[in-house]
Amino acid sequence: MLVRFLASRGLPLRGQRVLDLGGGFGGYSLALRNSGAWVVGADLSLSGWPESVEWVRANALAVPLRSGSVDAVVCASLIEHVPDPVVLVCEIHRVLKTGGWAYLSFPPFYTPVGGHQFSPFHLLGERAALGAIRLRKLYRGKGWLQEQYSIAPASFSCAWGDWGLYPLTIHRVQSILKAFPFQLLERSTRWLPVDFSGVPILGEFLTWHVQFLLVKRDT
Repeated sequence: MLVRFLASRGLPLRGQRVLDLGGGFGGYSLALRNSGAWVVGADLSLSGWPESVEWVRANALAVPLRSGSVDAVVCASLIEHVPDPVVLVCEIHRVLKTGGWAYLSFPPFYTPVGGHQFSPFHLLGERAALGAIRLRKLYRGKGWLQEQYSIAPASFSCAWGDWGLYPLTIHRVQSILKAFPFQLLERSTRWLPVDFSGVPILGEFLTWHVQFLLVKRDT
């Protein structure tokens, strides 16, 4: 679906050097590679990563790639997991070539799904959400979570061992992006036909997953 979306916006993939930043289990990397891109995936954990995709274990706030070394960056559902989103956007901008594009997406915190494994209890506050985790209400049927991470995290910031969850809004990310020389091609609601992402306040509750398409301008 992501590949089809990018193609529909006229963004090239074949022959492009693409960084899949915070690639998780490598599903996006595999789809991008199958579309003709040269892909390198980067993540703190590489458990289950496809052997056919080049990868590197890395912190997204200090990407071990040269400046201006990639044509595109895909960063899906990562920015809400880093303590400093400004540094993340700075790294995306740094590794991109001038004229290169970036896809950035995340679930706004105040949507019903914005709390990830804490949802929907995160809307009641951190204390309620942590209590639900301790009762194993949210990990039910998710054995890999129980195996890899503490069932009783002390806070959102250490929800999954070395990485956490940080409340993030559409407004906050837009403010960050404006501080960088990016051209905003699109801001929209991911996969859904109705787009609330541009509606002040209300959009923070109704946009289950917001996505940004950006192009690095010549500074």
